[in-house]
Amino acid sequence: MAEIAVSVACEVAKCLLAPVSRHCGYVIFSDRCVRKLNVEVKKLGDTRDEVQHSIDDAQNNMKPIKAKVETWVKEVETVADKAHEVLDYDGRAKKTCFYGWLPNPKARYCLGNEASKMIKDIKDLIEQGQFESVYDEISPPGRVGGALNVNSSAVDGGDSITDSRTSIFQGIMKALDDEKLKVIGVHGPGGVGKTTLLEEVKKKLVKENRSFDMIINVEVSQTPDLNNIQGQIADALSLNLKKKQSQQGRRDLLFQRLQSDPNEKVLIILDDLWTELDLKSVGIPSVEESRGCKLLVASRFKDVLEQKMHADKTFRLEGLNNDEAFMLFEKIVGDNLKDEELKPIAAQVVEKLAGLPLLIISIASTLKYSRVSAWKDALIKIEDSNIETIVKLSYDHLKSEDAKSLFLLCGLIGGTIEVELLLRLGIGLGLFEGFNNTVEDSRNRLNTMLDSLHSVCLLQDDGDDMETMTTHDLYSEVVVSTPFGSQNSLMMNNNYVSWPKEKLEKCWAICLVNDYGDSLAEKMRGAFPDLKIFMLSQLGLFETPIHRHDVRDCCGLDFTSMEQLQVLYLRFIHITNLRSSIGVLGNLHSLYLDYCIVDDVAILGELKALQILSLAGSQISKLPKEIGGLKNLRSLNLDDCDLLMIIEPGSLKGLVNLEELYMRGSFSQWIVNDEIPVGSCNARLAELKSLRKLASLEMSICDPIILLKDDDLPFGNLIKFWIDIGNAYGREFHGLRTMKLKLEGWDGILSEWVQSILQKTQYLYLDGLGEFKENAHELCIRGFTQLKHLDIQNSPSIKYIVGSLNDILTALTDLESLFIGNLINLEKICNGPVAPNCFSKLKVVHIGKCHQLKNLWFQLEMQRWVHLEKIEICECDSLQAIIIDDARKVEVAIDDMIELPNVRRLDLRKLPNMTNFCSRVEGAPIQVTFSFSRYKFP
Repeated sequence: MAEIAVSVACEVAKCLLAPVSRHCGYVIFSDRCVRKLNVEVKKLGDTRDEVQHSIDDAQNNMKPIKAKVETWVKEVETVADKAHEVLDYDGRAKKTCFYGWLPNPKARYCLGNEASKMIKDIKDLIEQGQFESVYDEISPPGRVGGALNVNSSAVDGGDSITDSRTSIFQGIMKALDDEKLKVIGVHGPGGVGKTTLLEEVKKKLVKENRSFDMIINVEVSQTPDLNNIQGQIADALSLNLKKKQSQQGRRDLLFQRLQSDPNEKVLIILDDLWTELDLKSVGIPSVEESRGCKLLVASRFKDVLEQKMHADKTFRLEGLNNDEAFMLFEKIVGDNLKDEELKPIAAQVVEKLAGLPLLIISIASTLKYSRVSAWKDALIKIEDSNIETIVKLSYDHLKSEDAKSLFLLCGLIGGTIEVELLLRLGIGLGLFEGFNNTVEDSRNRLNTMLDSLHSVCLLQDDGDDMETMTTHDLYSEVVVSTPFGSQNSLMMNNNYVSWPKEKLEKCWAICLVNDYGDSLAEKMRGAFPDLKIFMLSQLGLFETPIHRHDVRDCCGLDFTSMEQLQVLYLRFIHITNLRSSIGVLGNLHSLYLDYCIVDDVAILGELKALQILSLAGSQISKLPKEIGGLKNLRSLNLDDCDLLMIIEPGSLKGLVNLEELYMRGSFSQWIVNDEIPVGSCNARLAELKSLRKLASLEMSICDPIILLKDDDLPFGNLIKFWIDIGNAYGREFHGLRTMKLKLEGWDGILSEWVQSILQKTQYLYLDGLGEFKENAHELCIRGFTQLKHLDIQNSPSIKYIVGSLNDILTALTDLESLFIGNLINLEKICNGPVAPNCFSKLKVVHIGKCHQLKNLWFQLEMQRWVHLEKIEICECDSLQAIIIDDARKVEVAIDDMIELPNVRRLDLRKLPNMTNFCSRVEGAPIQVTFSFSRYKFP
């Protein structure tokens, strides 16, 4: 019996000893626990830094971060803060009791206990932080910079593949499926339809979901620009090249990306190749270096494909046969060919066009509505099948001389051109009627002229892109090499840069890209009595520089012999002799010094005829008061002048005819008080009162006190604007009238000019609304009648987005997107009944960190939300349901079903109290139907 008692006592002692030992250990070994915790905290910090680095790289390359990674980062922050609290407590725990004779056992126990728990939590986090990838592996959506996601839907445009071309089309498709063939080439004369054929190949690949994970389109052109080519590929891959300091760095990054996944199959289409393209310099892996990368190359020249690009297989594209050419011609002319007298003439015309679709479409469009006599005249003019004669026929068909001059300007520049650049160059050349017309009138006139060029197919169709237009390189060649109409002198671009000096001096227009140095200076020494426009750019005409060192020194350039010059366009040039070279150009109407380095722009004040002045991106630190002497100036562009710190008083006040002022990413230190501070050398915002003709404005104002001042600023007549007050952030919606306000806790806006702008605003970003505004729509007294996108952040006073019907009748009737973040007291979107059309066009809803929000909408209101396409809601602690039916107020059938037929994406995250998407007040769920393409419920 005694032995049993002893045995039991031992077992009891063991059971008691373990927890007692552990708890005593917290006191005795607390220092060891703290040291170990310190080590684990450092390990956690290292792991967090590695993950954060991966996150930064992914975000720089437009990759969506996984939700579990974001959750892990937040948990790390929370645990790390607690760990540091424990470590801080270590210092307090070292205080003694019994007047310093003994350590404080209670403090030691708490410290050891907490440290042990934290060590376990940290180890778990370190283990969880070993992510294979921090972002979701998805392809760029749709088409981005020329890339196509082959999983997206596309319409097969096979109508352009005629019978005579079917075998070539099928041959290309078969070659692309052949693993042994890495470079496939297509060659043929200009205008024969090579680009169209490649587009059809791409459509077929996309429609049938064949072979390739990614298809990248690259337009090379006759004068390849490596930066531009790299940019096209990077955009397609959603790859950020801005951090790379050199062309070699960009090349290496592209190479690494295209090599990163050995199983990824990529097709790179290189269109309009004139000579060898060094793939290594671009960053495209060679055949030996990459198994998954194929090239499909189009060129006029077979030898370029075979000898320079080492094509494994080539296809020659011939012109259409007579029957196919006539069918295309007939399709465009339409019912007019029912006239029996026209048919034989049409057949003869088509026969002279060498089966080239480009020319067939152009001539058919030109003659479509013409009389028989015009058809007969056209037949005589194109008797020799001369391409210049054929282009001139469409040119002569233009009734407006200004439209003809516009076509010549497009041909000079060639390729794809920004319409806004054409506008300003055209104003400089006097292509639009009279100085009394506004810039907006000239813009409308330009669009009419572009329509006339499109009608005779002298411009290519750019689809829905209204901001650019494209001239075929065949037309550009003809324009540059041949005098047109009354033009007795020539035009010159990079294609004809080898002309002798005597011929250059007869030019009325010169456009050079990537042509610089001593050779250029030597060419430009001489007399240019007819020169009206001179364009020179170190990089592409429309490319934004990645680094400042892209600017090239052209100190030998001299404009003193160009006295008739009306347009001077310089880009990425270092000009050291601005006063001596430009100061003599008294006839200059348009001057571009974009991304240039200039010593002093005060001399520009002497160019009294100047109407367009652009200094975008240039390294100027001061806008001198002499600029105020340009009384005829209509457009001033100071975008991206990030070094501009001083605008001298009076420099803007004198620009009484100014219609456009662009200062985005530039000067923002306006003085808004009535009195100029002592020692200040900057302009007051009140100077803009003189700009009564101002119609377009882009600017930033640092000091939000301007919102409370009722200055009579001439902004009520603005047609276009982008205004940032208080250094706000927010999204960008290109081309929309934008107002960004950081209110710093203010309650309202008193300025009449701000109220007038808000009424016309299409995108509003609002940050920090004051304490006494419960309804967001109260910000604009007159109502947001034209608002399309509303973004409200960090405004704790907001309880509702829209008040009741009694408050406003026209609130948000055109709203398409609603973004809400950190409105911690937001209770409802709508406070009671609202106007019938309120939110009726809403497509996108994004709500985050609105912890008082319990639901979004009532079922009875759902007819106004039928256009919703995207719903994202995250971190709303009190949210119970998206849609709720208050059955106590409205009697609804039990089997009612809500339809949201257009919702394509639903993302619901971190909603701890959400039980149903749609439910009644008493909790019974209601069925909801969607048509998802993407959803996320983590």
